[in-house]
Amino acid sequence: MKRFYEIIPGFFCWTTLLTPFVLAIFWPMYLAYFIILYDLYWLYKTFVMGTHLILGYAHLRHGIEIDWMERLLELKNLDNYLFNLKKKIRYSRGFVKSKLKEEWEEISLLKEKEKILIDWQNLYQAVIFPTYKEEVDTLRASISACQKSLWPKERMIVVLGIEKREGFSGRKKAEILRKEFSNVFYKFLVTEHPENLKGEMKAKGANLTYAARQLQKFLDQEKIDYKNVIVSAFDSDTRPHPQYFACLAYKFIVNPNRLRRTFQPIPLYSNNIWEVTFLTRLVALSASFWQMIEATRPYRMINFSSQAMSMQTLVEIDFWDTNIVSEDSRQFFRAYFTYAGDHQVVPLFTPVYMDAIAGRNLWDTFRQQYLQKRRWAYGVEHFPYLCKELPRHKEIPLLSRLLVFWRQFEGHYSWATASLLLLTIGWLPFALSPVFRTTILAYKFPQLARYLLSLAWIGIVVSTFISLGLLPHKPKRYGFRKTLEIYLQWIFVPIPAIFFGSIPAIDAQTRLMLGKYLGFWVTPKIYHQSDAKQ
Repeated sequence: MKRFYEIIPGFFCWTTLLTPFVLAIFWPMYLAYFIILYDLYWLYKTFVMGTHLILGYAHLRHGIEIDWMERLLELKNLDNYLFNLKKKIRYSRGFVKSKLKEEWEEISLLKEKEKILIDWQNLYQAVIFPTYKEEVDTLRASISACQKSLWPKERMIVVLGIEKREGFSGRKKAEILRKEFSNVFYKFLVTEHPENLKGEMKAKGANLTYAARQLQKFLDQEKIDYKNVIVSAFDSDTRPHPQYFACLAYKFIVNPNRLRRTFQPIPLYSNNIWEVTFLTRLVALSASFWQMIEATRPYRMINFSSQAMSMQTLVEIDFWDTNIVSEDSRQFFRAYFTYAGDHQVVPLFTPVYMDAIAGRNLWDTFRQQYLQKRRWAYGVEHFPYLCKELPRHKEIPLLSRLLVFWRQFEGHYSWATASLLLLTIGWLPFALSPVFRTTILAYKFPQLARYLLSLAWIGIVVSTFISLGLLPHKPKRYGFRKTLEIYLQWIFVPIPAIFFGSIPAIDAQTRLMLGKYLGFWVTPKIYHQSDAKQ
């Protein structure tokens, strides 16, 4: 049955892409009406996503401005905290007022269950950096960002997970970083993941799991309660915002179901955003935009890239899947089934900064970008897993299971087909049906296309201004020409939408359909001196 389930996404994808050619030849009018309805549907969907993007950006700006360490201190006296929030609400307006009301309701609920409140000073923050062949400067910048955070370093554990197969170079990097940071944190651990362990793929999840197990042994030695340890799993280029760990601790404490939650920051691919080509920059910004959109809809969020969980949770779900490419999103489903559906992702509107793709040259950059997007799209490998697991877990409400299934299927289906359908099938009735060209609908078609295109410009303007708010300071070596490029780049959105969106997704689904399984591909990280400055 597994092979049958693996075929389904690719089958629907290719059926959708090929059917318009048949319709254009034999039933062009039906295709024309479908195109109109499909464009209107995506116009509506774009409006909804644009609204969520604006809301996500507002949440992000608000989250960055909060002093989360001060919030943690206020948890010492909930009555006083609620009193102060009341005063702030009285003198606030608009979006800030609504956020303060949410906070007041959250703390009021916590006050009713005060016995579950934990002292933030009893918490430890652990960070795992799994690494394979990354430059020492890339890792140094990420660990330095942890050092610069506002969270007390004496309650922070950093775990550097190297791979034995990297050999001497990996151990040398680890030793360099150990000497630099061993006296900075409560503990700086280096783990070396062995090769060819049974049941493992050469993948990030296997390295993460091995590193977390070594962390578990250390916690046992120190007699530190797993429930008081929050573990952040980062990529090697992940640099947390100075407020990230304080925000994470606050959200962890105030959530009554903290041990059944994943905490997800907003990834901003901006470390080297000024250095990369404009097409790569568009892909990076679009990825950040999507995470901001999803963060405003937590009911449909799943884990992505950097994430945090309680050590207790990790132990209960047996850490990460060690034999899969997309270990981050699979982590959500494993917890979802372990806790009978009682697992959600809590968005953190405090960012972590990551790298946009930068290769050795322009062609290598495009190649690496394509491979990265194909690896992300290979999350479609969860489809057969869900087909197997969802019917088995009848303790989870049927509606919840159906929604999980539909969101996964529809997400990957749209990823592979939407851009190609929107940007290419409009010309098929004209090209393949001489009869259609003589109809009134064919005459009206270009007018409708111009109208829809004019509405699309609204989204481009919104994207432009939000992207400007996400960019780090422009390096002095760049002048007006670079600024102009930032404004004009959004005109070219259709290019990355197809070549770094639909096509790698089709590639991933086709490989799964044919049983040509992908292994884990490590995104190369090329360090630039300016990257370290946010």
